[in-house]
Order: sequence, then C-alpha cells, then structure tokens
Amino acid sequence: MSCMQERSQLDIGLSREPRGKSKWLPFLPEGASLDRTAEEGQEGILRCHPDLAGGELQRGTLTAESQREQSGAGLTSLRADERLQLAELNAQYRARFGFPFVLAARLSGRAAVPRELARRLHRPPAQELRTALDEVKKIGRLRLADLFGAHPTGL
Repeated sequence: MSCMQERSQLDIGLSREPRGKSKWLPFLPEGASLDRTAEEGQEGILRCHPDLAGGELQRGTLTAESQREQSGAGLTSLRADERLQLAELNAQYRARFGFPFVLAARLSGRAAVPRELARRLHRPPAQELRTALDEVKKIGRLRLADLFGAHPTGL
C-alpha cells in the first residue's frame, strides 16, 4: 500500500467547512481513526514519515509543513558531523522497528532530537509503536491548530 493510500484511511471528518474554525479543534476525537487502524496499517502510516534531517530534507522534497517543523527544530542548520550522527541513528532505528523515527520536531530543539532518538532506540517494539503513533497525533494536532488558527492546548 502506498503512503497516499495509508493516509487516505485516516478520515477525521473534516470534509465540511467549519463555521467557527477554532471551536472545532477541541472536539476532534483523540487519534481519530489512527487508533482503530490495524497494527500493520499503523506501521504503514509511520513508514510514510520522512527521516528527521534525512534525505528528503537535504533534497528539498519535504512538504512545506515538514520543512517548517524541521527548520524550527534547527535541523536545517546541522553541521556535517551532526547530520551523520542523525543519519546513523535513523538507520539503526529503522532497522530495529521497521519505520522511521517520528517526533513532533517543532516541540524539540536541535540537541534534543538525537538524544530522544538514541533513548527511544532501546525501547520494546510495542512501546515504541505507541510512542511513535502518539507523536503522529501531536503533529496532527499542531498542524490542525495551525490551519484553524487555534492554540494547541494539552500537547
């Protein structure tokens, strides 16, 4: 299944234009369809995420949102040794779990990303799957808050 097909499975019911945009955000179900997706589908959705400070960032092929988030975390201005360290950690993480390391980058700083990646690399797979999915939810809430001009409370 392609990343676009995986993403299309996550219908959170935003097909209509909200009247009071910022009023809708608190009523969105936590995790929406993601929690009801089979584990194989959840892992597939995670595999659609780019590596932090990875090849897509270097090639300039990230979405505008991902570019902005990684830039805000300082990942666009890494030194060569820092990029190499993250690339190695990303490869170890992907080899261990079968999906890329997912982190709400804009809630983290440049030094925190490799530290968190190294810490999570040694977790049990089931625990890390839950953590990665929670990070996807944080990213979604932050992006929805941006779209609706709302403050992302409770992250």
